[in-house]
Amino acid sequence: MKYILFLVFLVLNGLVYFVTEVNINQRIDSSLYNHLHKLQVHYEIFMTTQSQNADVIYDTTIKTNGVIDILAKAKNTKDEKTRDLLRDKLYTILNTKYKLLKKHGVLQYHFVFPDNTVFLRMHKPSKYGDDLTKIRQDFIKTNKTRDIIRGFSQGRTAHAFRNVYPVFNKTGEHIASMEVSYPSELLQKNLNNISEIHSHFLVYKKIFDVKSWGRDDMILKYGPSIEHKDFLLTVSKEHIKQDKIKNLKNRIHIERELINKKMKNELMFSLLSQYDGDIKIISFIPIYQNVTGEVSAWIVSYEDDQFIADTMENTKIIRIVSFLIIFILVFFMYRIFKQNKKMNSLLKSFDKHVIFSTTNSKGIITHVSDAFCKISGFEKKELIGESHNVIRDPQMPKEIFKEMWSTIQAGKSWSGEVSNIAKDGKRYWVYAEIEPKINKGNIVGYSSIRQDITDRIDVENIQKEIIFTMGTIGEVRSKETAHHVKRVAEFSRLLALRYGLSVKKANLLAEASPMHDIGKVAISDTILNKPSRLDDNERKIIETHTEHGYELLKRSPRKLLKTAAIVAYQHHEKWDGTGYPRGLKGEDIHIYGRITAVADVFDALVSDRCYKKSWKLEDALELFKEERGKHFEPKLVDILFENIDEIISIQKKFSDKF
Repeated sequence: MKYILFLVFLVLNGLVYFVTEVNINQRIDSSLYNHLHKLQVHYEIFMTTQSQNADVIYDTTIKTNGVIDILAKAKNTKDEKTRDLLRDKLYTILNTKYKLLKKHGVLQYHFVFPDNTVFLRMHKPSKYGDDLTKIRQDFIKTNKTRDIIRGFSQGRTAHAFRNVYPVFNKTGEHIASMEVSYPSELLQKNLNNISEIHSHFLVYKKIFDVKSWGRDDMILKYGPSIEHKDFLLTVSKEHIKQDKIKNLKNRIHIERELINKKMKNELMFSLLSQYDGDIKIISFIPIYQNVTGEVSAWIVSYEDDQFIADTMENTKIIRIVSFLIIFILVFFMYRIFKQNKKMNSLLKSFDKHVIFSTTNSKGIITHVSDAFCKISGFEKKELIGESHNVIRDPQMPKEIFKEMWSTIQAGKSWSGEVSNIAKDGKRYWVYAEIEPKINKGNIVGYSSIRQDITDRIDVENIQKEIIFTMGTIGEVRSKETAHHVKRVAEFSRLLALRYGLSVKKANLLAEASPMHDIGKVAISDTILNKPSRLDDNERKIIETHTEHGYELLKRSPRKLLKTAAIVAYQHHEKWDGTGYPRGLKGEDIHIYGRITAVADVFDALVSDRCYKKSWKLEDALELFKEERGKHFEPKLVDILFENIDEIISIQKKFSDKF
């Protein structure tokens, strides 16, 4: 058995390692794709935007007054002085426009004759007349085909994302080509500003003369690439931070062989780089030359990836935890195997001491424990095949069973206190937890574990009797009856349930409401039982019974007494804010206070006293109509009228005898 369990230990750990390895590789692949896709989207947005902007620049330039005429005259004249004058004139016309374009990232604003000789460089007006035939294939193609050529291209002193347009005179004659270009640094700036992506722009060395890329007169500056020996790094302001480049050098040194291999394929790719505890995703997108279609440059991004870092860390944790769990599991399997007899003994003990039962989906008992039989007094054969109605206490409110069945039939667990009747007729209390058993989405039965709480309930019932007795003290001193507090309690329970409160809250209110006038114990009998009308000072004193009751009860940590404190404090508040002691208004009055107010006043009106006769029911209801929205919450008045038959039934059940 030891060897079998050891083999299980190895297999399970191997399985965990395999699953976590597959999972992390899938997440890494997904993250690599997302980073590469993000860089590609940024690049495509940049290309689309710069092309659209260049189109606008081209359209506005050729529509600028005098531009076409100047280019046409310059093309057709052989006199250099005339061309110089025309060049100066065109420069003057476009200079203000060029300054604005330069602020928005335009690198080169350029006019070339159909024979590929330069007429005007707005970015370098002193240099003109040179032949671009051996340098700029895009100008050659545009001058030949009259097509617009877009994309990446090298020049004599810089590379750029170029847009070369044919220019025609009014008769349709091709008179020049015009260039609007943007530097790669603008793409890098966008990446950094929008997504905080650090990037390198790499240019293939062979697109420049070997000596030219080191010249001082170049528009862009280049340095050796850390990614590949055959490429140059376009040095931007971002790369002045040499410490960042130095760190990347150390990182790239580890990955260079893989990078060189993938760059040979001339396809975009991403890779995961780990160095000195730091994780970065490095993404490469090839940039194709606008005429030949050859890969002439790469845009490379370096991004942190906390998701992958967290995934790797979590994988380590999972593997360590899994190792420990599997070890513990196998250890316990070994222990369990050896203690099988002891476990059987424990199961018997469970059956003996735990009140447990199961039923089918219709509530018919299918199994009961010995403890269930012991507390109920029934034998198993008397219970199995029957419903739990065999032990049901008829005094339990029907609402509790309705709530229980609606809950468990909805597939949810239910728990609560239930009283049952044993075979010998004795009542016992249990705290029941009922759990639906679900198979393929359908409820196939229910299981229940119960705890015998009879002793605790007996103690609580004694406490409730004490509370009820205390509640009658204040009433008796003011010549009320014990049945008054009982009626108020039952009225409150009914109103609370019809209002929408849960059975639990309604019962809590019913148990607490007898204490509503407990504060009267602090009022002298002289004032409390004065036969004549109270003066203003006496009325103020008697109104303090709400505050006395609250102070008496509020310090208790028990929910019942806290509820009683609310009732004592607020049952004389009025819906319109004219009540006492605080003049609370509307829903600022606790629902317990609002309900008790209706119950207390209604009972006071329709019940006989030794010192007065009750009102007629019609008169009492008329008063409630008048006080709807004034003294009482309108909704509660409506509930009183809707349930008046039940209210009267309670009133008769607990009537006073004089």
